[in-house]
Amino acid sequence: MQVQYSIDVKYESTNDPVQAKKWIDSLPDLFAADFECAVRYSEDTIKQAKDDVKNLELPKKQRVLQQSIAKATALGHPSHCTITHCSIAISDREAYVFIIDSQEIADVVLDFLVETEKVQVWHNYCYDGRFIRYYGGGDAKNVEDTQVFAKTLVNHVEIVKAGVGLKQLAGHWYGDWGISADHFTIEQQYEEKVIKYAAIDACATFKLFDYLKDWCDNVNRSTDE
Repeated sequence: MQVQYSIDVKYESTNDPVQAKKWIDSLPDLFAADFECAVRYSEDTIKQAKDDVKNLELPKKQRVLQQSIAKATALGHPSHCTITHCSIAISDREAYVFIIDSQEIADVVLDFLVETEKVQVWHNYCYDGRFIRYYGGGDAKNVEDTQVFAKTLVNHVEIVKAGVGLKQLAGHWYGDWGISADHFTIEQQYEEKVIKYAAIDACATFKLFDYLKDWCDNVNRSTDE
């Protein structure tokens, strides 16, 4: 499938563990990756949690627990979230998207991310790495982080001019591929717009890493001269 943006992104998706393993076995020595995550609770569970928080007859410990559920977001602790997608880019325009809807495919993807010696490029690994550690039981061995990389190069006293968000840095290559936050739910993990979003995230990370490396190499060459 091809998506029309400034850079055309081609991607395939699967929730089949066997197919996932085939794609993983074919990956190059360097790839870019990204997670999409969602709150694990249903709307009814969240509604009940909000009601329980107000119920002073419940023990305080139970109300505190329910408050953490009521306020859970996809950016919060992994215990309140689930990984819905893992996208892996092998270039700035080619990606695989793994739909994480079973323990079997989760094990295939997470075991690989923990065990592989290949270079993994993430944008803000501080976020994604928490999910690898929590659900994968380990940590990626060989990581590059484009957000950290960019932050070492972008230096400005005005916060708005020192932003290193992925869409800030890669939007001119891929256009505005963002989708609204209410798309990141378990129920919507099979929607094509969400899968497409995940694919572009990974490709944009790959592209940004190449750009930052080339920029540094050019600076070093000019300095040497």
